[in-house]
Amino acid sequence: MRGHEKIQTERLLLRPLQGAEEAAWVAGLSDFEVAKWLAAPPFPYTPADFRSFLATAEPGSHWAIEDATGVCGGISLAPHLGYWLTPRAQGRGYATEAARAVLAAHFARPEAGALKSGYFEGNTASARVLEKLGFSEIARGPEPSRPLGRMLAHFTLGLTREAWAATNPFTLTTRHLVLDPVTEADAAAIRRIVTDPRVGRMLFVFSPTLTEAEALGFARSWRWTGTPPFRLALRRGEEFVGAIGLKSLVDPEIYYFLAPELHGQGLMSEVLPCFIDAITARFGLARLTAKVFTDNPASAHLLAQNGFRPGPTSQITSPARSTPTPVRVFIRP
Repeated sequence: MRGHEKIQTERLLLRPLQGAEEAAWVAGLSDFEVAKWLAAPPFPYTPADFRSFLATAEPGSHWAIEDATGVCGGISLAPHLGYWLTPRAQGRGYATEAARAVLAAHFARPEAGALKSGYFEGNTASARVLEKLGFSEIARGPEPSRPLGRMLAHFTLGLTREAWAATNPFTLTTRHLVLDPVTEADAAAIRRIVTDPRVGRMLFVFSPTLTEAEALGFARSWRWTGTPPFRLALRRGEEFVGAIGLKSLVDPEIYYFLAPELHGQGLMSEVLPCFIDAITARFGLARLTAKVFTDNPASAHLLAQNGFRPGPTSQITSPARSTPTPVRVFIRP
């Protein structure tokens, strides 16, 4: 989670917990309707409790949830997912929105592992939130409730990277296209497009004799897992017409292709800025690169339009070209 000091969602700002939140934190956790569903906080909750918690809290793992009116709750990964909302903020989808953003930041790290969360019996609202996020039950049994001072029936849930990715796909919508995860069903369309010389010669990894099995392998390797590498399908209606992706977080390189019959229609001009904005926000990227054959002026122009500047050149031999060909790196910013 390091590097994501603040997390902005559509309606919320998640800010690292600090002393300024004391009054809101004390008021929220001193409300019995909030506290009764929580396991650890003392009740009633005092300023001294907040200061003690803040002094020992793991840095980078606790956030205040703020909407247009002010602080309305808290969320943490320390190490399990936990959250609470004031009564005025409940029933508005805030818990799902905040948790989805925190989990996206967590799983954006390639080394991030599975997570746990849970709820006390009767907390149907929290049960629905965790189900929507992709959690599933892994254990049940009594757990202590500090606010109530007794053991309560409790459900423990787990969330793997695979379950997170399946339940929370990376999707974008532009004026003419939808971007969503590549699936095995896209293999035939991938093969048709990248073996067309108008496309394949401008790419770096596809053979003109790409087989169905090889195309299926590419589709599987591009699947969305919550972190790069991945590619998103470009879809016009239900039709796969191209892809755009990100190589890694260490070397954040983008790559893309579009069906040749759609070239010259401005589709990549609407896709690329949308994709750049999304991955920059999701993964906290400060820099992007892309490689382009020097005989591909259309792609070079597209990158320049989106803030990339030309960098060094080198020679690359691709499966679709028989001799080394100059390639230029483009860098943003």
